[in-house]
Amino acid sequence: MEQTKVEQNEEMVGQQPQTHLIQLDVEEQIQVPIKRPARKTFGDLTIIFLFETIGTGLFAYGIVASNGSDFLIAAYLYAAIFLTCKFTGGHVNPAVSFSFYCDDTISSWTLRIYWAAQLLGAVGGAWIAYLILGVVTSPSIKSTNIEWMLADLCGEALGTFMFVLFIHIQVHEQTRQTNNEIAGIAWIVLGLFFSRQLTSHTGGCLNPAMGVGLELFEAFWLNDTNKLANFWVFLFAPLFGAYMASIFYNSIYLPLTKK
Repeated sequence: MEQTKVEQNEEMVGQQPQTHLIQLDVEEQIQVPIKRPARKTFGDLTIIFLFETIGTGLFAYGIVASNGSDFLIAAYLYAAIFLTCKFTGGHVNPAVSFSFYCDDTISSWTLRIYWAAQLLGAVGGAWIAYLILGVVTSPSIKSTNIEWMLADLCGEALGTFMFVLFIHIQVHEQTRQTNNEIAGIAWIVLGLFFSRQLTSHTGGCLNPAMGVGLELFEAFWLNDTNKLANFWVFLFAPLFGAYMASIFYNSIYLPLTKK
């Protein structure tokens, strides 16, 4: 009897499914697809370079011609985006391009093409403004004391953060506010209008191409390299703000909209 019970116990043990071990052996690993930027041909990059140069040049001309008017600057940005959006996405701003690079929408090589075109466009727009209007101007830092410089850095970074966040909300399908192209550009321009109110010290540049390009032209034309003393504020603060906007949108804003 004891032998029979032992045999029955061994049979029951042998019949028990080893679920845990089986699951470890056959369980498929779920891999999240990696988002990769779409490849651009030489023709695509040429079109991007051409239209970004033209669009950024138009915007640079508008900044010089506006004499600081928020409404005129917004109007010229609207025109620049409307002109270029079908071919380049209407960036006309290195910080915007950088945010889409951080978003894995464009590659590092495409980013370089955008930046080169935008800087060339800003310098070219400043030159055309001088030829037509006889005016040479660029963003400037009024004071170099630590409190003022800190305010400039924070204003440019925070203003760019808000502006680029407006752009990401509108251009991504999951959070797009309107499918109408005219209204969509107006939404982005409205973002610039409000973002500029955070940067009273620096004049609301929020655009490294304008900050660096216009200062380069003015420094060259007036033979005054002192104009370039604080260009780093207009370069690094907007890029940092754009980077943070991309992180915030993808890590916080977008997940919250899916709940």
